[in-house]
Amino acid sequence: MSNRKPIIQDPVNALIREHGVRITAVHAIKEANLLLVMLNSGRLEFPLDSFKRLAKASEAQLSRYELLPDGAGVEWPELDEHLSLRGFVLSTMSHMLRRPTRPAPRRPKRAVA
Repeated sequence: MSNRKPIIQDPVNALIREHGVRITAVHAIKEANLLLVMLNSGRLEFPLDSFKRLAKASEAQLSRYELLPDGAGVEWPELDEHLSLRGFVLSTMSHMLRRPTRPAPRRPKRAVA
């Protein structure tokens, strides 16, 4: 019997792999305080000031990014900023779970005769 512990697969990475999600491009728009992460299946949006190094960077610096192999992340080497697709997905999921939900509309009570 082996003493090895079973490898527990990260469900977020598994989901990314299963659906083949990849980063295809990134657009940083300083005037709008917006970081658009373009995916092969849609896009994710983040406030640019959520990333201190990116928020302080010039437009020219922001345009000099490199995609990691297989679109698994993006980096700005001259800014020493490295962001993963997994991190973007986790942040989006966390934000969605914290968002307050709207209460269901109330139906007017019927008068009982």
